[in-house]
Amino acid sequence: MDNYKNKIIGVLGLGVSGQSAIKYFSENSKKIIAWDDAIEIRKTFKKKKVNIKNLSVSKNLQLIDLLFVSPGIKPKHSVLLLAKKLKINITSDLDVFWEEALNRKNKFIVVTGSNGKSTVTSMIHHLLRLTDKKVFIGGNIGIPILSLKIPNNSSYYVIEASSYQLELMNKLKPDISILTNIIPDHIEWHGSMKKYISAKEKIFLNQNNNDLAIINVDNLEGFNLYKKINKRKIKPIIIKISLRKKLNNTIYLSKENIIDNLDNKNIIIGKVEDLTSLKGLHNIENILFTIAVSMHIGLTHNEIRYNLPKFKSLPNRLETVYEDTEIEIINDSKATNLESCKVALSCFDDIIWIAGGRRKKEEFTYLNNNINNIKAGFFIGESAEQFVNYFKDYFYCKNSINIKDAVSDSLKFSQTLKNYNTVLFSPGCSSFDQFKNFEDRGKIFKKIINNLMLRESL
Repeated sequence: MDNYKNKIIGVLGLGVSGQSAIKYFSENSKKIIAWDDAIEIRKTFKKKKVNIKNLSVSKNLQLIDLLFVSPGIKPKHSVLLLAKKLKINITSDLDVFWEEALNRKNKFIVVTGSNGKSTVTSMIHHLLRLTDKKVFIGGNIGIPILSLKIPNNSSYYVIEASSYQLELMNKLKPDISILTNIIPDHIEWHGSMKKYISAKEKIFLNQNNNDLAIINVDNLEGFNLYKKINKRKIKPIIIKISLRKKLNNTIYLSKENIIDNLDNKNIIIGKVEDLTSLKGLHNIENILFTIAVSMHIGLTHNEIRYNLPKFKSLPNRLETVYEDTEIEIINDSKATNLESCKVALSCFDDIIWIAGGRRKKEEFTYLNNNINNIKAGFFIGESAEQFVNYFKDYFYCKNSINIKDAVSDSLKFSQTLKNYNTVLFSPGCSSFDQFKNFEDRGKIFKKIINNLMLRESL
């Protein structure tokens, strides 16, 4: 892009997004200077002939014209603070990509939220793709945003945006923005719940009356942001999503039917069971978001009825790993907080629950209304004893320590039950005490299950 042709770009953080930035700016700038706090990563990039300099040193930082900050770099990182002090321009993947893609008249649909954003992003992409729209998906899901193609003809970009990305964003102006919900998450990274909410709110920052915002108003923080945005002089069109009450000019649930009430038409799109095989009320919310976007873009009811049921659950999200006449085994590794865990526990009866990991600042009392379905709990990781100590008065509990033993303990317990039962791996915690990430955790869980079931069948 011409904006960067004569500029020296600093890249802070050489993870997946940082690597995509190196490639992008190597083709679009005068020079790149890069830095990562991890010495092994720096060594790897030095071997690739990337110019590595310590950007926390003032004289090195002053060599650059623009600092690209990778998502995940904490707001109080020394390089970031120094760049602000030296008044060096700072940018992010969302802003860089948006500026270039906008020049070619592309449309941006951006999804954020504590839970559900990956499913909503994927569901929207699925519907647009199957109705012959030119559409790309990326961001916090799948392809790093700077690695996405930018065709000359108009396209749709469906972007999942994390709070880390939004923290750094200043210019992005989505044509359609979606807030699925806000619950306490990543508080240590942001510094406070208030700052976390402020980061999420930035998705609406630059929108005007030509744009659309879709907000879950059943969620307290979502409702608070709706009220705040609705008071702005310059604001987007707002569609409120709710499962609890019938609202005007929205998509809503009435008994078992999903209703299109946009422009107060009140037309039945279809029964939930005909539109999706996904479990849980949260996935009905996800469908409402998706249909609202699709209707705004111009898809028909028939296109939605035909294509939406073809969408399958994403990996690690209430994913059925095994099922027979006596048991089903569910991988919900993406449940990194108790809100997600609560949703999973509400979807099944006779649950043998595997949970634990690195706890977030949430109280177990949040799950009190969901424990009647649980027959036993087998807990792992740093928080295993905390789970046992709290839940032992409600159902059988054991500190299984690791995932392999938790699976073994769960399957043994399952054999003592007469009813059809569900082994539910829904950790309610982050994975970083024992795994690389939730994907790694889910992959290991599925491998253990598949190996055990293969052995049973031999």
